[in-house]
Amino acid sequence: MRRNERGSATMMALIVMVLSTIILSSLIWQQHLSIRQLEYQRDRRQAEWLHMAATDFARFILAMNMATTSAEDSLSEAWAIPLTNTKVSDFLRGVDIPAELSQLSMMGQVTDAQSRFNLNNLVNEETGRRIDPENLLIFQNLLSNMGADRSLGHQVANTLVNTGFLFTDPAQLEAFEGFTPNLRQRLRPLLIALPKRTTINVNTASSDLLRALFQGMGASQAANFITERSRRPIKSTTELKTMLTNLGVNPGGDAPMADIKTGFFIARTEVRFPDAVYVGESLVQRNASGGINTGGQTITQVLSTRFFSTLQD
Repeated sequence: MRRNERGSATMMALIVMVLSTIILSSLIWQQHLSIRQLEYQRDRRQAEWLHMAATDFARFILAMNMATTSAEDSLSEAWAIPLTNTKVSDFLRGVDIPAELSQLSMMGQVTDAQSRFNLNNLVNEETGRRIDPENLLIFQNLLSNMGADRSLGHQVANTLVNTGFLFTDPAQLEAFEGFTPNLRQRLRPLLIALPKRTTINVNTASSDLLRALFQGMGASQAANFITERSRRPIKSTTELKTMLTNLGVNPGGDAPMADIKTGFFIARTEVRFPDAVYVGESLVQRNASGGINTGGQTITQVLSTRFFSTLQD
């Protein structure tokens, strides 16, 4: 009888020990998760602050550019110079900073949002939300250059007219039949969704978009166009027509969607931690008036900001 009682007591002690170990392990794991969550929130907040600071600096450069340089916007200007992968501590030399900040690095880039095709241009609000034929042709040319069906352009334009829908992100093409993941991926760097009708800046547009903009332009002619504008940015529509003629491209009529100036820019940052990358993208609008301030109002404003994180490679 005593032997059985001893065995039961031993078994009970083992059960209690196992349960205690499980409970303790659970508490330690929960504490670990809480610490990691706090670290994630801290890192994200630091990355957001750095992105806001970088965006404010980009806005200042864009405002100064308008106040001090000529009428065109091109890739030879200060706003287009990228910030390469740089340690944040390099900006704070001689300053005592926390250990976690010393491991941070940041990359930055301002791009011309009007170097892309604005999907919302497919509908012209000024004509009572009718399809815009000039922009539809550009989009169809772009699709054709990608090897896709040109009729997809009509499908999207008709949907915008019939439903009143406006794009906020080119990724929304996923909802349209025929836009496969591969096609959307290839179109992604060529498209933008802006809140108003915009032109295409020929000083910053890619080869694919230039070929879509100028009917009959081939790949070699687009490459030569980009080479020429890198040597000397286009400063007027007259210079644009001359360059197109010299390249053997019919300049056509007035080319109303071709421009040399930009009002929208994308400020993008990548803040790199040891185990994650935080990406921020802000859409910045710059007004067409001169000077850094107009009527007490800054001439640049942030319209939207998108922020997300990915695991470090």
